[in-house]
Amino acid sequence: MNIEAIQKSQSALLSMAIDIDKLCRKHGITYWIDGGTTLGAVRNGGFIPWDDDLDFCFLVDDFHRLRKAIKKELIPNNPKYILYNDHRPFPHYSEYLADTSIVKNNFYPVKIDLLKVKAIPNTPEAIQKDKDWVNMLSFLFNKIDELKVKDQNFIQKHLYSGSFLFRRERFNEQFIKYIDSLNEVNEHKLFCYPYNDMYVAKTREYYTYDDIFPVQEIEFEGIKFYAPNNTKSYLTKLYGKNYMSPPPIEKQVSLSKSLGKSPFPRWLSKFNIWLLYYLKAIKNSFTIIGKIKRKVTKK
Repeated sequence: MNIEAIQKSQSALLSMAIDIDKLCRKHGITYWIDGGTTLGAVRNGGFIPWDDDLDFCFLVDDFHRLRKAIKKELIPNNPKYILYNDHRPFPHYSEYLADTSIVKNNFYPVKIDLLKVKAIPNTPEAIQKDKDWVNMLSFLFNKIDELKVKDQNFIQKHLYSGSFLFRRERFNEQFIKYIDSLNEVNEHKLFCYPYNDMYVAKTREYYTYDDIFPVQEIEFEGIKFYAPNNTKSYLTKLYGKNYMSPPPIEKQVSLSKSLGKSPFPRWLSKFNIWLLYYLKAIKNSFTIIGKIKRKVTKK
C-alpha cells in the first residue's frame, strides 16, 4: 500500500470529520467516534497508521438531524461531498459521508461511516427480538448460511412471502423502520450497532449507558472530537482486553487494495453507485432463491 496515498486519504477523512464535528456542535447533535477511530485516538493519538476510514456513531434521532444538516449546509458548499447511500436505488440502514475526489479499489469514494445506534430494552424478549432481526439481515446479506430465528411467523413473512425479486431490499426497509423505533434513550437501555456483530466473526457484548454517556472530548490528530465516556470498557467489548497491543506486522495493512485520485466527476460517481447496487440487488435476488431452497432441503 502506498504510504502517500494513505496519508492523502486520511487528510480527506480528517477534513470531513472536522466538518461533521462542527455541524454537530452547531446543532447540539450528540455523537461519538467509534471502532478503529476510537482505538486510534487512545493508542496512537490519531489515525492507526494503516487505517483508511473513520467511524462516527449517533443515536437514532440525532442521526436523522445530522443527515438533514449535511444535505442543507455541508454538501452544497463542498462539491466533492455526497451522502453515499442517498444514491443507492434502495434505502440502507446506515449512511456515509463520502469524498468523491479519492477512491478505494479504483471505484468507491473515501468515506466516513455514520452509524445509527439502537437503544434496546434490557429484557430477554427485546434482546431475542433484536437477534432475530439481525440474524435475518445477516442471512439475506449473505453474511451467514444458517438462519437462527426463533419466531417462525417472522421467517414466513420475510423469507417466503411475496416475490423473490428484491426480497432483501424489502426486508431492509422494514429493518430500517425497526431501528428507527429504538430511539428512546435512558440509563436502563442497552446499545448496539444497527447490524450488531454481522460484520465480525465473534459475538460482541451490548454497550451500557455508562459505557457511552456522557460523551467526553478526546484528541485525534491534535483536534478534539467526542468519544465514549468509558473508552476502556468500550474498546474491550470491541477488541478484547489487549486492545492496546498492535497486531503483528503482517496484519498492519489497509483493507483497501488501492487508493488514488478518482477518475470520475461527482455526477458520474453518483450514477455508478446507483447502477452497482441495482445490479447487486438483482444478483442477490437469485442468490437468495438458492439459499432458501437449501434451507428447505435441510429441513
